[in-house]
Amino acid sequence: MSDVTVPPSAFVAPQPAELAPLFQGYEIDRLIATGGMGAVYRAVQKSLDRTVAIKILPQEFSKDATFCAGFEAEAKAMARLNHPNLVAVYDFGEVHGMLYIIMEYVPGKSLFHAAHGIALSAGETIRLVTGICNGLAHAHENGIIHRDIKPSNILLDLNGQPKIGDFGLARPIEKKIRENEEIFGTPDYTAPEVVHSPQSVDHRADIFSVGVILHELLTGQLPAADRRPASTIVRGDLRFDAIIRRAMDPLPERRYAKALEIVKDLKVINRSAGSRVFRTNAAASSMDLRRTAVATSGGATASRTSAPTIARRTIGAAPAGIAAASATSTFTKPRQLPVAPIKPVSPKEKSAIIPLIIMLVLAIIILASSLYLFSKLQQIRKDREGKSAPDPSMEPYIPVAKPKPKAR
Repeated sequence: MSDVTVPPSAFVAPQPAELAPLFQGYEIDRLIATGGMGAVYRAVQKSLDRTVAIKILPQEFSKDATFCAGFEAEAKAMARLNHPNLVAVYDFGEVHGMLYIIMEYVPGKSLFHAAHGIALSAGETIRLVTGICNGLAHAHENGIIHRDIKPSNILLDLNGQPKIGDFGLARPIEKKIRENEEIFGTPDYTAPEVVHSPQSVDHRADIFSVGVILHELLTGQLPAADRRPASTIVRGDLRFDAIIRRAMDPLPERRYAKALEIVKDLKVINRSAGSRVFRTNAAASSMDLRRTAVATSGGATASRTSAPTIARRTIGAAPAGIAAASATSTFTKPRQLPVAPIKPVSPKEKSAIIPLIIMLVLAIIILASSLYLFSKLQQIRKDREGKSAPDPSMEPYIPVAKPKPKAR
């Protein structure tokens, strides 16, 4: 990316009617999201009769030759990606001085809108993070770093399957950040090296973000908001802590080398816990993301505007939205929904529970013994009554003499 910066107030999203003559092969339905770095529209591709998302960038970007060259290279690289957990890229180009990219449209909510502030069950968390990691692994294998993995960039289709969208900050692995180049990312999800050593950033920056998401889905809050391990916050499986700790290690060389290694460790938890992992207590009721996606089919009907971008060494946030790619994102922290905290069991409470369990076990043993003795006594009583009663089969056989006929 170039060092061009566009203030959020500098870009005014065109109305669908204004874009219609520029995209004659598409019927532009409505504006989905807008912000300082572009806008996203829902449209129908006439030739194939399919719904797509069209993202346009401000004209200032097209005036920068370096940015345009990088945009073209990255769009071509993303178009090569083909995975069910990645939003597909169909086309890109420039029209009326605006760069655009045409992407798959995903009807439904983003993971942020569906699960923000809610602690999901362990099983649902494993399902979602596994899908995210599978999509990332495919992108990494094809030389693409996303660089802004976060819940608002994870879209949920009508089946609740996660799809990584908004590759607006993505770049080929071999393309390093130049000196004095603007750095983009989202606080709380961005790996430390993105800020402190941007020239050394590789695919492990995405793995750091996955660790943050894993913690957030399990607990309903970001690691920065509560430094305690996830298992302590929700009394969950300790093995999740080890995965999160390794994925979020400040040193990239100590993190997972590949996203599929996280999937492997999550499968171990899922197999060993079996169905129990789907009944893990959480800070709030686990939600049905599939139902949420279906209920919001078609996405939002009104456009959203982004909040002011906060500079952190000119780090900007990636787009967030409901379609396949959103226009912008911000550094403003998302609103926190109230989550009922789970109070940890104190040692005093534990010491009171143990005697109760012992008493319950003893009561069950005494009851079972009493029932057994009662049944035996009943059997003995029946046996005695049976011996005292006469047995018809043992009665002696006494022949009856036939009466003699009377003499005539």
